[in-house]
Amino acid sequence: MSNMASMAFEGSNLLPSPTSFPQGVLPASVEDSLSVAASAFTVPFAVPAVTFLAVIGAAVGRTRGLEVKPSWITHPNLYWGLVARSGMGKSPCSNAILKPIHEQENAAFKEHKRELEAYELELREWQSSFARAQRKNDTLPDKPIYPTWEQIYVEDSTTQAVGSILSNNPRGILWYRDELSGLLADLGRYDNKGSDGGDKARLLSAYDCGAWKVSRSTKDALHIPHACVSIFGTVQPDLLPSLFKHKDTVSGFLPRFLFIRCEQEAPPLWTSESFDGEPADHIHGFIHQALDLNFGPENSPEIIKLSDAAKHKVKDWYDNQVLSHWYQPELEQFESLAPKLRGAFFKICLIIHMLDCWSTGKSEMIPVHHESIQRTIVLMEWLQEQQRQVWTLLSAGNKFQEASAIERRVAQAIVALSKELNQALLPTSRIVEFLNHELPESFHIKPDAVGKTYKKLGIETGRNSKERGAKLTPEIIETLSRYFPVEKGVIGVTDVTGANKSSEFQGDNQVTSKVTPIFQESSGVTSKNGY
Repeated sequence: MSNMASMAFEGSNLLPSPTSFPQGVLPASVEDSLSVAASAFTVPFAVPAVTFLAVIGAAVGRTRGLEVKPSWITHPNLYWGLVARSGMGKSPCSNAILKPIHEQENAAFKEHKRELEAYELELREWQSSFARAQRKNDTLPDKPIYPTWEQIYVEDSTTQAVGSILSNNPRGILWYRDELSGLLADLGRYDNKGSDGGDKARLLSAYDCGAWKVSRSTKDALHIPHACVSIFGTVQPDLLPSLFKHKDTVSGFLPRFLFIRCEQEAPPLWTSESFDGEPADHIHGFIHQALDLNFGPENSPEIIKLSDAAKHKVKDWYDNQVLSHWYQPELEQFESLAPKLRGAFFKICLIIHMLDCWSTGKSEMIPVHHESIQRTIVLMEWLQEQQRQVWTLLSAGNKFQEASAIERRVAQAIVALSKELNQALLPTSRIVEFLNHELPESFHIKPDAVGKTYKKLGIETGRNSKERGAKLTPEIIETLSRYFPVEKGVIGVTDVTGANKSSEFQGDNQVTSKVTPIFQESSGVTSKNGY
């Protein structure tokens, strides 16, 4: 893998806080309902939002395709991974969104069991009839057909088992694994050679709904013209670097995954809110609508086209992406990632388009509107930043870590107080005062704890005539503002005392489209432009 460690900053081993899921990308009613889920499970909005996008794409499967151009038809299946620490609550939230999938799978399994019992009775009758016909030289009866179980998702499985399931399900399959690390570690485990090459090659093909063919024996022979697989799961950031190899980048296996970093944006305080009733029904209704879609004639996908205005917007975005990587050498390290992100754009565009249509009572078969393209562009800018941060984590192994709550709080306090700088020194006592404002005494932070975070943030300490503090430059302030935006709301826990959030805690709610290297060490601190 190329050297992407330069994306992290010198003097610190911390990764930047991930930016929030962009608002206005999904229909307003969908965002409102997903916000209830985020509040009920006290998780970042990205957790239910990304889960929902993954489930919709998997539920639609190959029943619908977007005609990017006559020779390019794409489907909404994607490989998603939520990157978050254990204990955040991401799994309960994801399972709440997945409820319609679980319910339909349970109903299908019960029906399969009934059909299997009936088959076994028919088989015994056939065996008797077959024997009688043989003795009497009569026409032999037809053997009953073994009932198939049309599964829509799997959990603990292998690519061989997924292949058998896909042979009975042209729509496709959702491979959901709560711990995605288990799925990736299992690849190749049951292969005779112990290699994951065959399994990963099949998943490379399934991302594009390509053909799967297995010819090891007559009994195990399979030919699936269009194997459509969606993947969704969660993974802990500390485990992520050990799950991929250098060849996974070269082969295109790693670039096919969309990894979303999630951090607690505020203390996960107790809430009486729950995800049920109208909000849950609203979200589940979209999933049921996706599951109810059928194929067109001869089991072929129904094709959705781009409007003329959408085509122009797509061309402008696509060309800009290509030219950015062509002319900006600092993006060279992401060269293998860029084409897959451009391909994922159209898969996500199809999902956004269908949600836009369904939320307004329209058929998804109308041409894609240019406004749906614009919302997809906003989402892709966020996803692009997410991928660059995750690839930094992957390339550096375990060298870089996600910031803890105290490290984020101190960084955000420095940003909020930067206007008070006196000769480039921000006293530690002022940061402590700011952080402890309106908090019960039992939650007060000590000056020593603040001082210990400076090194982790890549900040030098200094002293004026009165006290010690953080030595800051305009560059460091700018970088902290980008990497630890005040908008996250983790500086204080004012909800404990019922106080309103101070206006000092509010920040710009923009989503940056790229990550830049930061934190250059300096031998001294100079006063410039008021700092």
